[in-house]
Amino acid sequence: MFEKLIPKESEKKILIIGLGQIGHSNAEYMTSLGLHVDGFDINKDAITRALKDKVIQKAATDFQGYDYYVVCISTHKPEDMFVPYLDGLVDIAKRLTYEGKTGALVGIDSTVTRGTTQEVKKILGHRLHVVHVPHRFFVHEKEEHGVRQVRVIGGCEPCCIKEGKNFYGNLLQIPLHQVSSPDIAELTKVVENSYRYLEIAFAEEIKMVCDNSSLNFDELRDAINTKWNIEVLDARDGIGGHCLPKDSQMFLDFSRNSVVTSMIRAAKMVDAQYRFHLTQRAAQEVPLARG
Repeated sequence: MFEKLIPKESEKKILIIGLGQIGHSNAEYMTSLGLHVDGFDINKDAITRALKDKVIQKAATDFQGYDYYVVCISTHKPEDMFVPYLDGLVDIAKRLTYEGKTGALVGIDSTVTRGTTQEVKKILGHRLHVVHVPHRFFVHEKEEHGVRQVRVIGGCEPCCIKEGKNFYGNLLQIPLHQVSSPDIAELTKVVENSYRYLEIAFAEEIKMVCDNSSLNFDELRDAINTKWNIEVLDARDGIGGHCLPKDSQMFLDFSRNSVVTSMIRAAKMVDAQYRFHLTQRAAQEVPLARG
């Protein structure tokens, strides 16, 4: 399926830090190229799954001796996936300060707020190269939108970009779109998901209007989408998942001092109203219990 690497390249050692959906898919893809891939995760179930699926060679107990560190950890609070949380990434950077291989590459695939990549470089003292390559992956369309799709890359220094392009572009054969700074790369993913959040919230708003006006939302949506440059999305169960709520909050926090009003804030209010709307409609559909 993919071009196998030459022996010298296959000797490079990669450590995937974080073996959730993104880390697991990265490991699976890299292993398919013939690369040496180990994994690290504080979740034992994630390690067990990766070993069982044979996407990593072994579970790492430390960070020593690797040429590439790919950071794929969650960046939301463990108890609330809607709230951004970067303490785990900072802890990893501090550990790499002592255990990371000098001259190795740290690739941050996790979604982060502006300035995080530069902060990691500062913690490391630039002993390791640092780039941000925000992940893009859709589990239901892995062939078309899996690990090997166009990715944005931003590096802290020219040497970081050079190492990052060699790893992601040459070794992993991933098409890259280089930007001028890690700040742009960081904001790219945040804005992508914020834009998606807006699209879904607008569909939810239309759905509520239709429901409250005795109109068929699906019929209206189909009619609107006959125009070549319009695509109103479906309205389902509210905006959930690991990425959209958290990443839109990242953008809201970032833009707070730049704009007086925010469509993202309004979209969050619409989504909350839509969830309540669904609850009300569900309650109305429950038949009354007979005495």
